[in-house]
Parts: sequence; structure tokens; C-alpha cells
Amino acid sequence: MTATTLFVHGSFMSGWCWLPVIERLERHGVDCRTIDLPFTSLADDVDALTRRIDELVASGPVTVVCHSYSGIATSMAGHAAERLVYVAARLPKPNESPMAISPRWGSVDFRECINETTTGESTLDPRAEHLLFNRSPRGLARVAIERLRPMRSEIPVEPIDDPAWMSVSTTYVVCTDDLVVDVEQQRSRAALVNRMVEIDCDHSPFFSAPDRLAEVVWQ
Repeated sequence: MTATTLFVHGSFMSGWCWLPVIERLERHGVDCRTIDLPFTSLADDVDALTRRIDELVASGPVTVVCHSYSGIATSMAGHAAERLVYVAARLPKPNESPMAISPRWGSVDFRECINETTTGESTLDPRAEHLLFNRSPRGLARVAIERLRPMRSEIPVEPIDDPAWMSVSTTYVVCTDDLVVDVEQQRSRAALVNRMVEIDCDHSPFFSAPDRLAEVVWQ
């Protein structure tokens, strides 16, 4: 049996963003994988993540590490995992509308960088770079901004009845210099799970604090 760690990117991003963390974990023999969510709808993201987790679980226990938006998909798809790690991620409560809390969750400045196209896609203005990557190496930040993806995936209005974090051992990583997601909102979610870790970093610790994040995932 092979234990695997699956990394799930946040909105507008791709799986490659986790490479600095993966490189550090592989020094310790951790088998790491990524997924690129299709971003065609939340339902499609959940379906793709469910199938990927099921494939990996067939070979051994799986840890799922999710970032930002993908906390919703992980909460809906992650029941077969052995462990979940939420990184500044959405962690929906039962009987709570994720959409209803959005005004308190994300910063006004970041929401102003999201553009809705006439075809129903959301895109992110490059001005968001200083919000997403305020503590990250400039080179990585520029590469990431150049590779942003449009998305149709939506934050659901209806509550998620049985979020996976309620039955799977879960760690929540609070990013204390986050300019995208309200830090106190992160802490309120972290208080619901098995373990909370705070890292002095921006919204993108895979760039700004890869050593510490790898350590948290490995523990």
C-alpha cells in the first residue's frame, strides 16, 4: 500500500503552483500528486476530484491538501481520504450557505479584481498579484499571474449537508498576512477541526512559505 498526498489548487490556478512544496516533501519520500480542476462548474470540479481520490485510495491512504476555493470541492469529495489539510480554504459548515458568507470571507479589493465575461466565465485581473502574492518571490508571482485560468465554477448557494471535514481528520492552515481571505474568518473555521496551524505568510504559502507548509503537511 502506498500513501499519497494529493494537492488541489484554488480558483484561477493550476496544480503546478504546488511544485515548491512537492519538491520539499519528495525529499522525505512523500508520494505527491496534483489535479487540475476543470473549472467548468462546481459539480464538474467535485466529480473530477472524487474520481481522482478514488483512484489513489485504491492503492493506499490519501491526504488531500486544498487551497482557497477548492475547500468547497474537497468538502464535497473528500470523504474517502484519510486526512485533509485546508490552506486558507473554504470550510463550509452544514446548514450554511457558502455564498451567503462570501461578503465576510473575501476582501473587497480582491472581489473587485474578478471580472465576469459575457460568456459566463470569471477571470482575474492581473492587479490581483499584490493581493495573492504580497509575500511571495516576484518571479513566481509573475509566472502565476501569466498562467491564470478562467473559470465557470460557482460558490454554491445551497448548504453542503455532509462536509468531509466532519468525519475525516483535518488540519487547517491559517495564513496570517492574507490579503485575500479574512484572517479571522480563517481562524473561525480552524476552530472547528482537529488541528490549527498559523503561518506568517500571504494567501499563497506554496510560494511564500513552502518549507513551513511542507512541514505541516508531512507531520
